[in-house]
Amino acid sequence: MEPSLNQTLNNGSMRTMEVGTAQRFLRNSSLIKQSKLDKATIIGAGGIGSALIQSAAIMGWKELDIWDYDMLEEHNLSTTMYPAKYLNRYKSEIAGEIALKYGCKKPVVNNIPWGAGDRLHNKVFMCPDNMEVRMAVYKYWLKNPNREFLVDMRMGALSMEIITVTPLVDHFMSSWMPSSKISDEECTAKHTIFTASVSSGLGLTQAFKVLNDRPYYAYIWQSLSPISLTREHLVKPII
Repeated sequence: MEPSLNQTLNNGSMRTMEVGTAQRFLRNSSLIKQSKLDKATIIGAGGIGSALIQSAAIMGWKELDIWDYDMLEEHNLSTTMYPAKYLNRYKSEIAGEIALKYGCKKPVVNNIPWGAGDRLHNKVFMCPDNMEVRMAVYKYWLKNPNREFLVDMRMGALSMEIITVTPLVDHFMSSWMPSSKISDEECTAKHTIFTASVSSGLGLTQAFKVLNDRPYYAYIWQSLSPISLTREHLVKPII
């Protein structure tokens, strides 16, 4: 049995890539202080998560705590960013290796479902498969007095929702509904990698705006066919 990524990191047989680290995040640092990109929890390493984790590592996030218990199957290859060589491995393990490759100093992988009571960092990105997990994470995050943001990314085949929650602005419940009330899309159009990529990009953008005190909309709904956008709850920084 192959050692887990966490075991590999702990015994030192895999090191963080250090090539060009002095200049690696030079351009990003002019946009956001790299010290703000410290630790984040990511719930879900599937379609949206696979794109989010790679981009977050490139952006400069130091520690990504990744939760996903699914294995990569052949039908996932057209809906995630993962190469075929990773088939039949845990998505969280794959995501951790990719995060390490692209500059994340400490990816922490969890091959089990996140459960109430499990750790959450102050900064949270959510992209799991069902709404009940989202609710459980949200409720637990609310108990953290040091919470900073929670970005919830949801997607269909050609549409997406991005909900951004902070201690001062919280419209999470206005768009949440149980999984049983969400109509299932046709299997042939359930997920698309371009929708996942757009969703992850919007999610990271929202985090960037919150951390930089820039204006943002707490709720975004977007369709890609045709292109249309709904924005609600404009949040402006306090000057």
